[in-house]
Amino acid sequence: MKKTASDMIKHHDLNGKVFLVTGAYSGLGAITTQVLLKAKAKVIIASRNAKTQADFAQGLIDDKDILFDPQQLDASHTLDLGDLASVRDFAHYVKGAYDQIDGLINNAGVMYTPPGKTKDGFEMQMGVNVIGHFLLSKILAEITRRQIWLSSKGHTRLGAPRINLDQITKVDNGDYNPRLRYQQSKLGNILLAKQFGEEYPHLKAVSVHPGMVSTNLGRNISFVQKLTFILTNPLMVMNMKQPEEGAATQVMVAIMPESELTNGAYYADCRVTEEAESAKNMEDAKKLYDYCNEVTLAYQA
Repeated sequence: MKKTASDMIKHHDLNGKVFLVTGAYSGLGAITTQVLLKAKAKVIIASRNAKTQADFAQGLIDDKDILFDPQQLDASHTLDLGDLASVRDFAHYVKGAYDQIDGLINNAGVMYTPPGKTKDGFEMQMGVNVIGHFLLSKILAEITRRQIWLSSKGHTRLGAPRINLDQITKVDNGDYNPRLRYQQSKLGNILLAKQFGEEYPHLKAVSVHPGMVSTNLGRNISFVQKLTFILTNPLMVMNMKQPEEGAATQVMVAIMPESELTNGAYYADCRVTEEAESAKNMEDAKKLYDYCNEVTLAYQA
């Protein structure tokens, strides 16, 4: 039987703990938020659409199965990871309002987007999944105890090539490969998790593969791509997880005792799992961290 996020939180009292969840109003983020609230944690939710976020927050308050103090939920500010000014403003709000973040859960993400760039000129998947989360994590690093970066087994696809910084800004409609950009972004999440743990000794950072989960993340995948995947990976499709199951690993690493958490590790199915060789390259991790730091420097003050 697959473990669920509720299984991970059972018997835990997180009163006094503060967690920040990006992409909180749907899929894995919604489940993560719900179970943390049930365990009495304070949860800051960070999503792009103000109305959808407000509706989600009210839905949680009205849900008689969750039963939490509304003061536990902070849905006061929104966050657009594709806009560095928005990331900066949100992060500065959090830093001004909270003395400590016990767990920053970098859950939000996009997948297989068509050719396009963020407001600041980064390829969409790299810009949202990597650059936006880097800036948020960097500004909050001093007050953060633990970072959880949502990655994917997708980092192993297409032969698991090493990180290529050209993929971050170059978008050529003639040879744009959304699968490659997704692979690069999920590889980037693992590398940044490793490097943040090196840069800031007071915090621990890990990456997580939730598994193949039934969410709306794959909304940009074409019908032909979906059909091809189903036909070539029937066992994976048959064992697809529900969001409650997919969120189990990220919840586990968010709340487990610090002494039991392996800094820089890649977790899947609630245990440390081996990542691709390209995700173990600490020179690449440092190179990516330094690049992200340079291109976001103007927004860090």
